[in-house]
Parts: sequence; C-alpha cells; structure tokens
Amino acid sequence: MSRNLPLRRLLGALVLPAALIGGCNMGTPSSREGRVESLHPDARNEVAEKVGVPFTLTLPGNAGTGYEWVIAGDLPPFLSQRGTPRFVPADSNKVGAGGDSEFVLVASEAGKGVIRFHYLRSWKKDARPARWAEVEVTANTGDQ
Repeated sequence: MSRNLPLRRLLGALVLPAALIGGCNMGTPSSREGRVESLHPDARNEVAEKVGVPFTLTLPGNAGTGYEWVIAGDLPPFLSQRGTPRFVPADSNKVGAGGDSEFVLVASEAGKGVIRFHYLRSWKKDARPARWAEVEVTANTGDQ
C-alpha cells in the first residue's frame, strides 16, 4: 500500500486543481437577459434595441488561453453595462473549453453609437488585440 502513496499524491495534485478550475462556472446559469445578439469577431455588427430593456452581446472565445474580450474605450453615453462581463463555457465538463463572453447592456435613452471590443491578454502590459469586433447599437423607445 505504501508503494501507491506517491501515485495517489500525484493524482491528487493533478485532479484537485483541474476540478477547481473546470468547476468555476459549472452549473451556473447564463447571465443572459432580454435579447441576445451574437457578434462576429473581426467584423462590424449592427443591433437595434429598445430603451430600458437589457440585452446581451456575446463574443466567442476561450478563457483558458489567457485571452478575454474587453470593451475598448468608453461606452456611448446612452448605454450602461450591467454587472461585469463573464465567460460561459460551451461545455462545462471540459477544462479549457471554448465558449462565449457575455456583456449585458441597457440603453437609458434613445441614441446611436459604436462599441469596440478587443480580444487580448489584459494582464499583459501594452497588450495588442489578437481580434476585434465592433457593434453599432441603435436604441429606440417602444414608440418608434
């Protein structure tokens, strides 16, 4: 039995961190509210939303690579972000699986503006984006 002790320690050292990392989002529901718009990376997208109704913008990625989607610059003044962006894996049973980054936004008034996203390693000083996406958001009241 003592011959298996090093093997058990090794397995414990490998399995526990993998379970902790892989389980970060396991079983947690998506934060998606209202309408969901999947954006295309390396492209300009357009969406039309209603004032006061939260909507979710998603971008595909893989958090296991160290890259993340971030909003580059400021949001247009009529938009605000609800909470913080989050990554939702496509398969929560696979460590390092790809998935979607979700940004929940809401328009406080009618307006039109552009949001630019960068896919980068934000912890790296002077990180250059590996990908980008833009979305032109038009917010209207329910009357229009």
